[in-house]
Order: sequence, then C-alpha cells, then structure tokens
Amino acid sequence: MKNALKDFYFQFHTKQHYFLCHDILEEAWKTNPNYNKNDAVVSLILIATGSYHYRRQNYVGAHKSFNKALKVIENYDSAINIGLDIQPYKSLLVGLIKAAKKEKSFEPIHLPLTDTMEQIVLEQYPNYVLTYYKIEDDYIIDHHLKRDRTEVEAARKRALQARNRSV
Repeated sequence: MKNALKDFYFQFHTKQHYFLCHDILEEAWKTNPNYNKNDAVVSLILIATGSYHYRRQNYVGAHKSFNKALKVIENYDSAINIGLDIQPYKSLLVGLIKAAKKEKSFEPIHLPLTDTMEQIVLEQYPNYVLTYYKIEDDYIIDHHLKRDRTEVEAARKRALQARNRSV
C-alpha cells in the first residue's frame, strides 16, 4: 500500500490525474484479503473520484463522492497511516462538499500530507510538486472517454460468450 500511496499522491498533486489515482488505490486496496468499504484508504479513492467529477463540472457526482469520503474518514483519528493529517483532511472534505453543492469553479486540491509522507513521495518522485493551476490535458480530464478499453471490452465479450454457452 505504501508504494500505491506514493504513486497516488504524486498523480493527485503533480499531474492531477484523478482517474488514475482512483485506479492506483483501488487496485492496491483490493489486494488486501480483508478489505472493506470502511477502510481509511477508501476515503482517498472517493476524493479522487469526486475530484474527477468536480473538474468535469459533474457537481452532483462530486458532492456524493466527497460526502462518502467524509463519512468513511469520520471514524478515524490521527492514528491511521495513510500519510495525511486527518483533521485538516476532514476540514478539506467539508469545504469540497460545500463548494460542489454551490457549483463553485474547480481549483486544484491539495491534500494535507504529513511531512513524513511528503518526504517519502519526494524520494520516489524528485519532481513532485503541488500544482496550483488546473492542468488542461484532455486525456486526463476526459480519461474515462479517451482511455484504451480494448482489454476491458474483450473481457466483457468473453464473459458474455461464456454466459451464453451455459444457458
């Protein structure tokens, strides 16, 4: 999970590739045989999802995701190890919930990393920075439309064929 968190924070802050952030952490989270939807890391998956929606002006989707992220993290204190200062993170989520509800313009989101996590990310990614401007790369902004879906579509086709054979 530690490597996934480094990748997540780099993509979240430096590249603003929120869709990829979701994928990175969801994949790592599901490798834990005891994973469940109340794990603290789920809050990060949800803030990435909300950020993706928010930047694309899907305020309803953003609001729902930010709300869920807050509900997950509300039960945690600073003892969890996801590399965040938890109280400022909770405050950030409250602000994002309000901003999405009011349909305020998207601004890059900066998660309150602990000093230790920031150093860990910098060791892996020397070019890690907080990006203060909106990255306008269509491949990142509209990733769900532009990504290569060949593998996903092939898997769905195989599953459908297998289901049809068993009927």
